[in-house]
Amino acid sequence: MVVVGIGCMVASVPAAAQDVAELTARTDTLLAAAKLADARATIDQARRLAPRDFEVLWRLSRVWNLLGDQAGDKAGETFYLQARGFADQAIAANPKVAAGYVRRAASGGKIALFRGTLEAADLVKAVRDDALQAIKLGDGGPAQQATAHYILGRTHLKLLETPRPLRMPVGLGWATLAEATANLKKAVELRPDFIMFRLDYARALVRDEKPAEARAQLEAGAKLGVGEFGDEERLKEMAQLLGELRGK
Repeated sequence: MVVVGIGCMVASVPAAAQDVAELTARTDTLLAAAKLADARATIDQARRLAPRDFEVLWRLSRVWNLLGDQAGDKAGETFYLQARGFADQAIAANPKVAAGYVRRAASGGKIALFRGTLEAADLVKAVRDDALQAIKLGDGGPAQQATAHYILGRTHLKLLETPRPLRMPVGLGWATLAEATANLKKAVELRPDFIMFRLDYARALVRDEKPAEARAQLEAGAKLGVGEFGDEERLKEMAQLLGELRGK
């Protein structure tokens, strides 16, 4: 046991619990520095200490989702499926906290992209429902809520790439540009320092025929530093889209 003084109060905290809290906090720091391999090793260490801990499980889901991004192509689906499994466990451990739903929506969205939105219609609906549930719960601070709004907006935006008459028979006719734009805007407002959110918000603005606003988002995003795996590629995509808009 570790004795912790809190003002005039003294509380005893199990050493293992303290270790897990330190490891989850370190995982967050490593992910913010785009050190994915180190983050994986750290959260795996936490998992060995507390395999059913909610805070460990949703972070495991996030790490495995990023590992899927790193693997790329079809190989990534294996990681996304594992990420979804960890998210399921997190929700079972604590169904009243947004983080589990955010992580299940994130991994489900990745799987749906691999399988095709029409072929994975039920999964796409589940992604929408998980994002809406996370937003309804409203906890987790700006980072969690921004991600929930981003996933919801991105889902609408992605579905718009398929004509509505093709989406309606499988129950995906609900996607709208208004919802895509509103949710991506909210994501940027909650987390303005995240490149991915600004990039997709700019794409929605382009689709909404608002090139000046899109350019503003891309220019702001180009000034941000790398904060997560994949940001280098996103910065290239931003530069390409910005060049196209400036050429018009």
